[in-house]
Amino acid sequence: MAKMFDTSLRIDAAGPRGIPIVNNLRFLRHNAWYTLDHLAAHPGPVIPLTGGNGSAVLLRGEEGARVYFTENEVFERLADGIFALPEGRPWSKMFDAVITFNGERHRRARRLLMPITHKSAMDHYGTVFAETFKRSRFARPDGEPFDMVAEFLDVTRANMLVCLLGIDVDDANVRLADDVARLLRAFQNPLVLLFRSEAAWTPHGRWLRDLASVYERLELLIERKRADDPRSDALSILCHTVDEHGDRLSTPEIAGELHGLFAAGFETTAMSMTWALLTVLGTPGPRPDTEAGLDAAVRESQRLLPTVPFSLPRRVARDIRVGPTVIPKGALAFAAPLLEHHDPASYPDPHVYRPDRWTGAKVGPYAFLPYGVGQRRCLGASFADLQIRTTLGLMRWPSLLTTEVDYVIRSGATAFPGRPVYVRTGPPAPAPGPVTGSVRRLWAA
Repeated sequence: MAKMFDTSLRIDAAGPRGIPIVNNLRFLRHNAWYTLDHLAAHPGPVIPLTGGNGSAVLLRGEEGARVYFTENEVFERLADGIFALPEGRPWSKMFDAVITFNGERHRRARRLLMPITHKSAMDHYGTVFAETFKRSRFARPDGEPFDMVAEFLDVTRANMLVCLLGIDVDDANVRLADDVARLLRAFQNPLVLLFRSEAAWTPHGRWLRDLASVYERLELLIERKRADDPRSDALSILCHTVDEHGDRLSTPEIAGELHGLFAAGFETTAMSMTWALLTVLGTPGPRPDTEAGLDAAVRESQRLLPTVPFSLPRRVARDIRVGPTVIPKGALAFAAPLLEHHDPASYPDPHVYRPDRWTGAKVGPYAFLPYGVGQRRCLGASFADLQIRTTLGLMRWPSLLTTEVDYVIRSGATAFPGRPVYVRTGPPAPAPGPVTGSVRRLWAA
């Protein structure tokens, strides 16, 4: 933890009382509630997680978000702490990816990844998304209740396997996708972070074995793709991409990028669709029936119930003044879409679900951050947006059966409902009542 948090750092800014390392871990455990309970009352633009301590800070408001997302030479993506792996192993680069790189490494990786978002690739992905929907329970008007959270995870997993890896949706490949997703989920266990031993009996040692197993399977898949003719899936594109200088991604680099793309796009996209459908079904009134109406509904759900309420952490590379506060070199910094999306200066009645606010809206670039902004904007944003709008656009709106919904952080960063959320296709059913649960801390009745 010494690499992750330097609790000796000081900062001249108010924040919650308490022991720095304890507050920092409480924030990592459930950043949304820690922020609402302990940080939201502080105006910013810099709020330490513990008053006077500079080990971890939150940047908020237009000034804080602008600096965080534009000063990329100061706020560096985290290459130490929780993402550090033992060197010299075949799988040592599994956390090396465009989402964690800085400087020239980031520019190179982004350049070599760009072909997977070209129009021909996106056209292929859109066809796959439509075919996946047709096989889903959302397309069966049989009236049988099912959990929409689990179903959206199945839909997104299938899309990732076919579009990203170019492989069939069979039992072995589903296990591979789930094993990749579990690598980040392990960080919910503090022992994986606190006791970094490779001994087989430790949580960290077991996690490293899981990591090695995932890498071995990805390595075999990558080598097969290299030997095959080029195809339309993202992995095949990466395996056959060579830039004008003859540069290409190595096998360990592709494995790291695949891991990063899964981490950034699997559960997050499924939960974006979950929250969008919940807000549509849980709000009285007509359902979206046009492309523009659906777009507004998706944007409003992303604003109201952000799937990723906080950015990935960044390390401060040198002292920097933000407003009246100097953030010390070595601090761990976060930005908070959760707070920016509920700022009444940008969104009147910020806790009210109101898709019409997006009609002709002019929102500042740092007020709406589902995918970040600027040079660090999520490379997979267009992939996620196309998947969300294709899937929901084909849907005949089901009936909501579950009304108690909690907003829970899992996999270290992604907001899930705390329990299954049941829906039913077929003829409309009477509304079972207003949505309740901790989700109402963000979404007013």
